[in-house]
Amino acid sequence: MEFALTPEQEEMRRTALRVARSFDNEYWQKIDSESVFPRAYWDAVVKHGFTGVAVDAAYGGSGLGLLDLAICVEALSNSPAGMGGGGIFVAGPVFGGFLIGKHGTPAQKGRFLPGIAAGDLWAGAFTEANSGSNISDIKTVATETDAGYRIRGQKMFISNIAVAKHIAIYARTAPRSAEQKTHGVTLFVTDLPNPRITGKPFKKLGSHWMDTNAVFLDDVEIPADGIVGVEGRGWGALYDVLNPERIILAATAIGAGLWLVEQAVRHAKERSVWGKPIGTHQGIQFPLAQAKAHLDAARLAVLESAWLYDRGDSRCGIAAAAAKYSAAHAALAAADQAIQTLGGAGYMVESGIERHWRDLRLNRIAPVSDEMALGYIAQHDLGLPRSY
Repeated sequence: MEFALTPEQEEMRRTALRVARSFDNEYWQKIDSESVFPRAYWDAVVKHGFTGVAVDAAYGGSGLGLLDLAICVEALSNSPAGMGGGGIFVAGPVFGGFLIGKHGTPAQKGRFLPGIAAGDLWAGAFTEANSGSNISDIKTVATETDAGYRIRGQKMFISNIAVAKHIAIYARTAPRSAEQKTHGVTLFVTDLPNPRITGKPFKKLGSHWMDTNAVFLDDVEIPADGIVGVEGRGWGALYDVLNPERIILAATAIGAGLWLVEQAVRHAKERSVWGKPIGTHQGIQFPLAQAKAHLDAARLAVLESAWLYDRGDSRCGIAAAAAKYSAAHAALAAADQAIQTLGGAGYMVESGIERHWRDLRLNRIAPVSDEMALGYIAQHDLGLPRSY
């Protein structure tokens, strides 16, 4: 087992750090306060080829894997960007890249993958208000027509509608069966903007760098070649999106958490009260050391899950759930301790620290909640009865 990064991976990591840290706290504070997409940052990321890391070289990418992408987004997030640094990668390299790369037809790969490598953004319309995490119980229906399919329904908490060029939609092409709940669901892809796809944006606690919406699908016409994978068998294709999504967001959380520990340590060294830096006190040292230890442990889980995915190992699902859970908690705890270390200054918007706490809090409920992740581990790793 080799833990060292290859020279190529180390160079990619250094470059990602340099690019991300060229965008300072003031830039990201403006993004947060105005709730706009960080276009200048994304353009820089695209310019350096990071969006094509896991895209096949035949379509303009680097032909690497999820592990390399995870290393990249962790470094991008180890900066004032935090979750914004790597979370955007779900919108394109994940929702588009892994979906089309794994399950697309040759024509779909030729159409979509070059754009993903060049920075095209995607949205994924999977969840609904009444079904939540139980995606097999969706009510959005795709009805077959002479020209293809017509999709009608509503989706909830769908991000990047305002900036995405394409959207993946999960819909039923056959009624739900109690015996085979996941059969009859199909993955479709179509272009944005589309007059029959409208989004109503929400105001949120954090993650203001991406729009999040209620989405209305009003008889969206999709040709037959808009199906990704096999009609009625979209569940397997979906997991080739959901596992990378969880792993990439977990890697992003690790990067954000490491950045926050770094900022707290710097403050602890510089802030002097009663004649010496506050970092000389164990009451400050121990919580920061604990935060770093938890982040380092979670980081190994994230990298292992990406490594398993690249090898097609069936254990990836369990590993991804564990990595997502561990990273979410380790990073959020690091953000909380950073606020505690800075004291009143950490609670102020100007510090940028509280912004990271707001962004990281989402990871405990999305893209899958703590409870769903633990239930999956309990069933598939511990062998306990299915609880949901």
